[in-house]
Amino acid sequence: MLRVRAFRAPDDMEAGERFALGHKKVLEDIGVKVTSGRNDWIADPFVYVMVVEDTANENKVVGGARLHVANREKELPMVEAIGQVDDGIYPQVDVMVDDGVAEVCGLWNSNEIAGLGIGSNILVRICIAIAKQANLTKLVALVARHTLRKAIQKGFEVITTVGDEGKFNYPKLDLVATAIVLNDVEDLSKAIEYERIEILELRRRNFFVCTVKWPKGEFELEYQLLLSSIQKIGI
Repeated sequence: MLRVRAFRAPDDMEAGERFALGHKKVLEDIGVKVTSGRNDWIADPFVYVMVVEDTANENKVVGGARLHVANREKELPMVEAIGQVDDGIYPQVDVMVDDGVAEVCGLWNSNEIAGLGIGSNILVRICIAIAKQANLTKLVALVARHTLRKAIQKGFEVITTVGDEGKFNYPKLDLVATAIVLNDVEDLSKAIEYERIEILELRRRNFFVCTVKWPKGEFELEYQLLLSSIQKIGI
């Protein structure tokens, strides 16, 4: 069975380490070099982590995502990346900080669970559900081409005022990522009805097991989504 659970990064740094190792391998497999310095988020109180674990394989981390909460001390990963080529991203995000904004980043899944909808569907829904727990009002992200349509279905919109109508060559020159924003974590007014219902259900039920039906078959998924601690915004 697969299990997806959420926690503030310092509350389970061992799981954060396993997340980082799995993500590093996936990135290197597509030619993206990863340095150890990028893993300082493991002890960052402003980071929430979602890990997908294979309970039948010693809880091996086979996927995950992170929420990096914006604060005045440190730039969001996407702001650092985009700011090198378009400094217009700075004021775009700055006006959101005090209201509570976080970046969805580090989204990945291993080949073992590829094609099950874990990454672009389930984990993004969970990030939106967790954002409400963490008192966030907005989310931003840089998403790959294959993830964009599904993100828009969940209520995200393209930030057309930066880059080439929101598009950037990232994380390397032959890959295109699009900057997006979810402006209403609370109501999800831009989400299609099916996605809105799914996300609201995740908010209502923090711990449950269900059967996920997917074109490649069915699998059991356990959700553990109640955060044991919350980092106050502005602290």
